[in-house]
Amino acid sequence: MKFRILIIALLLFSFTGMAQRKFDPQTLELIKTKKIAFMTEQVGLTSQEAEKFWPVYNELEKERYMLMDKKRDLEEKSETPKPGMTEADYRKLATEIAAAHAKEGKLIEEYNVKLLNILPAEKVVKLYRAEGKFRASLMHEFRRGQDDKREKEGSK
Repeated sequence: MKFRILIIALLLFSFTGMAQRKFDPQTLELIKTKKIAFMTEQVGLTSQEAEKFWPVYNELEKERYMLMDKKRDLEEKSETPKPGMTEADYRKLATEIAAAHAKEGKLIEEYNVKLLNILPAEKVVKLYRAEGKFRASLMHEFRRGQDDKREKEGSK
């Protein structure tokens, strides 16, 4: 079960939209709960800050997920181009991919301003670091789970 959760967590943060479509909501909720606890501790949110922070952060995550879905769809189009695609079709696809990346940057900039209106700048920086640490810890647990699985299979 732990291994399954770690795989899902990895996919959640790498391919969030896909994870939302393919995995059970209960497991995704567990990951979200762990992330909230981790982020709250790492950033050092007070209860007053958390009250204002989490609705804005959840809004950001929702927009990120929608954007990731769009980017994933564009990546799928680029990986399996339809026969007969013209130069104009490829140009349009390239422009859409670049626009999705630009939108991601604008989204982060927009929410950075919102977060700075809620939290001290030091905590916003801690937030960015905490997001990376959380993904890294999930990767570490995922790898450890894979090693445990290999050991079990090897001892059979």
